[in-house]
Amino acid sequence: MRVNIYATISSMTSSKLPRFKTLWPTLIVLALVSGCSQNDSHRPNVVVIVVDTLRVDRLPFYGCPQNTAPFLSELAQRSLVFENAWSPSSWTLPATVSILTSVHPFQHGVGNLDGLELEPEEEPIPVNCIPEEIETLAETLQDTGYRTFGIVSNVLVGSEVGFDRGFDYFVKLEDKDADIVNAQAADWSDKMLDASPFFLYVHYFDPHDTFHAREPWFDLSDSDLKNGWPEGIPQDVQKADSDLDWVLKHLDPGPEWLGNRPAKDLSLDELQSTMDWIRAAYDSEISFVDSRIRALFEMLKMDEAIVFFLADHGEEFYEHGAITHGQNLYGETVRVPLMLSLPGKGTPRGRVKTHVTTLDVIPTLRRLLDLPPSIQDQGRDLLAETNERPVLGTLEAQHPQEEDLRSIVLRNYRLIAPESGAPELFDLALDPWEQHNLADDKPDLVAELLQRLEQAEKAAPRYRRVKRIPEPPSEAMREHLKGIGYLGDE
Repeated sequence: MRVNIYATISSMTSSKLPRFKTLWPTLIVLALVSGCSQNDSHRPNVVVIVVDTLRVDRLPFYGCPQNTAPFLSELAQRSLVFENAWSPSSWTLPATVSILTSVHPFQHGVGNLDGLELEPEEEPIPVNCIPEEIETLAETLQDTGYRTFGIVSNVLVGSEVGFDRGFDYFVKLEDKDADIVNAQAADWSDKMLDASPFFLYVHYFDPHDTFHAREPWFDLSDSDLKNGWPEGIPQDVQKADSDLDWVLKHLDPGPEWLGNRPAKDLSLDELQSTMDWIRAAYDSEISFVDSRIRALFEMLKMDEAIVFFLADHGEEFYEHGAITHGQNLYGETVRVPLMLSLPGKGTPRGRVKTHVTTLDVIPTLRRLLDLPPSIQDQGRDLLAETNERPVLGTLEAQHPQEEDLRSIVLRNYRLIAPESGAPELFDLALDPWEQHNLADDKPDLVAELLQRLEQAEKAAPRYRRVKRIPEPPSEAMREHLKGIGYLGDE
């Protein structure tokens, strides 16, 4: 494998390498990692850190004016940061399964809540789970000789959908915060550090709602609070919106002026002040989890590991008329942070502008660990020289009044296409947060992107949907599903 890497280096010209700030150290590290990976005992540890519901624009190394994540900012300085990374969906279940399979949601079929959103008195019904013929990252690394560990704190990501497959040790912590996640990692730390090598998948729940005012980071008086956030909230916001009322009911501790009043009883000024409080709390949650990721790095000596850091999806705060996530495919809910840190003295660093997807994690790891490619992978190796390719998104309707959504990114244009009705087109170079629909002005481009979307979808094989009867949903799961409106307008 070393010969192949060095042959690749010698065949490249500087004109082909504009994406990396310092590429030669990157390629040297790749050669060293690949060269030693023939022996399991010398393979590097692999860690995938997913932070739930993390907006990319609230991180300093993606342009946030506040230092919400000092540790991750330090890590970014010695990592590869992908500036335009996209999640394949805007909520956890389909997006996370895609991260660990490199398969689109419309392929794996784990994209709805059938069987998960039941009340205690209802008869159980089958749940869509990961098809057996799809291999997960944990299974791949387990077969390669890794000891595999999974800690997930989102109640949706568990054995019900087959997410535990391939893990030697797996625990689902039902929406617990980063302290509980780290406590579990500490319990397993001896097992991980004694393993040679280990794979850890860790899924932090913060900053998903419920929004907590985390001290010492919460600061409502910060003069920069609104920087990077949309100005105010739309005047026509439906104050009776069930998602907003759920959020207001579960703020911790919540602003003093709110009391127990629903949104419909708030004046616009009170509502605006409450939204400022929510945004400040959201930022404080990011700082909280950032500090716990620092502790995890120190605990598990992760400077010596291959580390992917990313989010499953983002969060909306009324940029397009909604709050939370899972209702649409706009950028605030599907554009995510993605960062790769590699071990070695020649620490690679740089920023990559090419549009990429979280499906690219597995193909990249295959290259780094000198594993054979797989026809299953729909992502690409992030370290390979490739041309621009379509990046797809999917949102399967959860309720009869909703419809499926699809999206495609190509050449800095992004198209969002509902199952019926008119598509929307955005120029990401001029309008990164998708406020100006250009579909009527560029009908030929809309037609081209729709054609490319259909071609890409047809080229991806569908897997037979697999269903099984799970255990009755826990109270934590029912509460979680109510939180973002999945159980209807209760």
